[in-house]
Amino acid sequence: MSSRSTDSVRTGLGAIDSERFDVMAAVGGWRGIVESVVPTLVFVVVMAVRPTALVPALLASLSVSAVGLVARLVQRQSPAQVLGGIVLVLVSALWAWRSGEASNFYATGLMINAAWLVACLVSLLVGWPIVGALMTLWHRVTDESGRRSDRSEDPDGDGEPKSTDDDPAVRPSSWRTDPALRGVKFRYHAGTWVLTLMFALRLVVEVPLYLAGEQAVSYLGAARLILGVPLYALTLWFIWLLVAPGRIAQAEGRTAR
Repeated sequence: MSSRSTDSVRTGLGAIDSERFDVMAAVGGWRGIVESVVPTLVFVVVMAVRPTALVPALLASLSVSAVGLVARLVQRQSPAQVLGGIVLVLVSALWAWRSGEASNFYATGLMINAAWLVACLVSLLVGWPIVGALMTLWHRVTDESGRRSDRSEDPDGDGEPKSTDDDPAVRPSSWRTDPALRGVKFRYHAGTWVLTLMFALRLVVEVPLYLAGEQAVSYLGAARLILGVPLYALTLWFIWLLVAPGRIAQAEGRTAR
């Protein structure tokens, strides 16, 4: 299993497979932060100023998300990130509007975090920690892309490198079964535990506030903002410290000896 490097700066969980960690790029840059945070911030502020103004708060939040989507489309940029956000805000707004309870604006987010928490725990239980699975997937794609490139440069097949899938020593998933790569396996498990703890912390803080009802809506909104992008960025950084290509290469070197 070989270490890999990348010259491009990835976003989201992809940032953990970069040689250097760019916190702003990892969370989508300033624009990504604005698109992720402002709709919730607007809802929180309106409800804090006027607790009975549920509908205006929902409309204001949806309007902010819509503006972000339109701006992306006008500038011919990928609307994927903001589109996912506006769908989440729309579902959350509909839930809160139909129930008449502002706290339900945050219910969808709680369910998503619970689903991720369960997924992380199950992945650890079955021996395919999510962080390791993602790294393996990215490396398989990289290997396959490299092999296609080699074949295009050598159409007759002469000198084509042996597929990494045929060699257990370099197969991207060999860390799961190769005793020599137990250090890599440990890092992938540790990284997944860090991700798991992020989702668990969100639920531990936010669920009691949600269950407290309308009197805790402002506190729930503040918790969602604090435990949102800031905690996500910090979590990605901790995971990167564990599983960055350089760290994985060092782990391979130590176990090989």
